[in-house]
Amino acid sequence: MRVDVTILGDINVDMITHPIVEYPEKGKQITVPFIYSSTGGCACNTAIACARLGLKVRLIGKVGDDIFGKYLLKLLKKVGIDSKVRTVRGGHTGITFAIAFKDMSRSFITYKGTNDTLCSDDFRKEEIKGSVFVITGFNLLNSLRKDVSLLFEYAHSRGMKTVLDPNWDPEGWPEKRVRELYNILKVTDWFFPNVEEARAITYTKVERLMVRKLLMLGPKIVCLKMGEKGCLLGDESGIELIPPFRVASINTTGAGDVFLAAFIKYYLMGKPLSQTVRFASAAGALSTTKMGLERYPTYEDVMNFMEART
Repeated sequence: MRVDVTILGDINVDMITHPIVEYPEKGKQITVPFIYSSTGGCACNTAIACARLGLKVRLIGKVGDDIFGKYLLKLLKKVGIDSKVRTVRGGHTGITFAIAFKDMSRSFITYKGTNDTLCSDDFRKEEIKGSVFVITGFNLLNSLRKDVSLLFEYAHSRGMKTVLDPNWDPEGWPEKRVRELYNILKVTDWFFPNVEEARAITYTKVERLMVRKLLMLGPKIVCLKMGEKGCLLGDESGIELIPPFRVASINTTGAGDVFLAAFIKYYLMGKPLSQTVRFASAAGALSTTKMGLERYPTYEDVMNFMEART
């Protein structure tokens, strides 16, 4: 099987709430019109988004042999992903409760489950194939982080681009974690933080300075995701603001994963970087207008969406 991109990282089920005004008071209860179950975990989301865009995808990860793990494996097969996902007997698949608010901000409560023990012993490095190698869900992969640099060096030896999406650190970005990330960025080609993550890594609040500092750490391309403000694209030629697409969002969970998948798709088509980020921004925006599998747009969906806005 041809593989365009290999993705390694977290796989879980998301429980997404209808937007609420505020958390319930201690000892009290609120109701919502729905709580929606969906695929989750940045690696799983990115893999599905890549497959829906027409890429040949290999996903490496770990789930339990519970109902959630079986559900995820069935869906991965349905969308045509080459699954190298290990099922752990007696293990429990990760779960995230994504709590959405009226302003479309979100908070997360995560049980890492089998993601917490995912390590290099769970797969063969020869399974890393294609043109691009992605590690995402980085800060939830406690047992894997020490091997990321070696895995990226292996990918480089095969002529692959290396990509890292850090995700928020539930431990609060201790200095040791940041230093660890600095070493990995030396062998990272593309880096995709959001503003909060970049602020914690660079110790600055100025967005363009965040990008400059990150480029100095080693990545060839930095995409700073800024939500409604768009994206700052940084490379050796400078820093460019790519404006966002305005949509009526109903669910922003996973939009960054769709952005990353669309970036990979357009890059592998040989498109210029600024056009690649614009395509990724369109895909990410479009993903927020739907729920379920439909939130992962196809290539044709994104092109039609962009053409309607020109």
